[in-house]
Amino acid sequence: MTTVLDDVHALDGISRRLADRDRRFVARPTTRIPLAVRSGEGAHLIDEDGRRVLDLTSGWNVANAGWNHPRIVAAVVEQAKELAFAPPWCTHDGRSRVAERLSGMLATASGIGGEFKALSGATGSEAVEAALKVARRATGRQATVGFTEAYHGGTLGALQAGGVPQVQGVDVPTSQFHRHAPIPDMLRANGRDYAALVRETLLSGPPPAAILLEPAFTNPGVIHGDREFYQAVQAAAREAGALLIIDEVGTGFGRMGHTFGFEHWGLQPDIVVVAKALTSGAVPMAGALMRSELADAVSGPGFSSTFGWVPLACAAATASLDVLEDEQLAERARRLGELALERLRPLVDAHSNVAAVRGIGLELGIEFTDAAGDPLPRPPMETLTRRLLQRGIFAEPSAYTSTLLLMPPLVIDEAEWLGALDAIAEQIGEMAEAGEFA
Repeated sequence: MTTVLDDVHALDGISRRLADRDRRFVARPTTRIPLAVRSGEGAHLIDEDGRRVLDLTSGWNVANAGWNHPRIVAAVVEQAKELAFAPPWCTHDGRSRVAERLSGMLATASGIGGEFKALSGATGSEAVEAALKVARRATGRQATVGFTEAYHGGTLGALQAGGVPQVQGVDVPTSQFHRHAPIPDMLRANGRDYAALVRETLLSGPPPAAILLEPAFTNPGVIHGDREFYQAVQAAAREAGALLIIDEVGTGFGRMGHTFGFEHWGLQPDIVVVAKALTSGAVPMAGALMRSELADAVSGPGFSSTFGWVPLACAAATASLDVLEDEQLAERARRLGELALERLRPLVDAHSNVAAVRGIGLELGIEFTDAAGDPLPRPPMETLTRRLLQRGIFAEPSAYTSTLLLMPPLVIDEAEWLGALDAIAEQIGEMAEAGEFA
């Protein structure tokens, strides 16, 4: 497989020139550029110099149906010929058709029955904020509860609801109206009862309108509790009179082996936020899907979205949902995830710096720690991802914990997936033997 270097500045060719131009003219949160991407196909990305890499990021859980799935591309092309955009205060067939389909999917997944209504948007951040506005209007309350280290998007309201410490008191003000319970990080539990801490957070301070929960906390390192934890969170929300908002932006549409990640925990959400894999990245599209009675709160200019659920996006969503069902991608994710856990869990016993191998479906992570059980500094993780790129494997580390995230497109070839896992295990072994994780 052709070598790919992590630092494209070390390359001569188109990739290097594009990276130089990007750094000069684009405001970026990081100067690191792993790839200069030209195209994609299935589970592979191809850079501007023709190098082909196996993608284990899915663009951070976007391309569940793979890069440039032909059915999705064809649907977008055909719709673009007819009508790409429609005024948001009008209606069109695609919007109500996708909303009706998602309503049925959610009614089945939650076991609630009844109907769900969709509030349209273009990005996950926008849909999270829409869900929070609905909760505040429906309950007459202003406070929200989230989780430390959870990331729900880069807009102000989404940042405030999430608990990333670096932005609290900097980009958004700290407030008793935005409280955060600890995520269920079992490696650092130290005897803490996470469910009890969530209940305590919900019942202290101003009564909350909602709690914002992920089926698995992706950004901190694919961290999740057990069924008992999630059931306790739901019960505490009901006790507090708070709505349960499930953020499925990164976990929905087959990623965790079910249509929605919350199905693993038997939850009955009031509002579900979706984005990313809804269109497999072909066109931006997001939504807050709420129990129909909550839609009475949707009124006025605070809920308008110019590019929410335009015809082009709805065509991509329809095709993506068709692929999810026809190719049985959720079932495939479940099976490939089980194979991965079986293959990778021996690393925990083999290497002292490998603290955990965890996840569900194709939402997986390998966590590394130092001798004290603390996260590794950034350099060893960057070395690992760079070495993997040299092997033609594109994977990225998490925030908060030093976890290598393994989240490939759900269409990844089984033999390539298993081969990549073997290569990852081999690379970890080489670095461990050389003392590079110390």
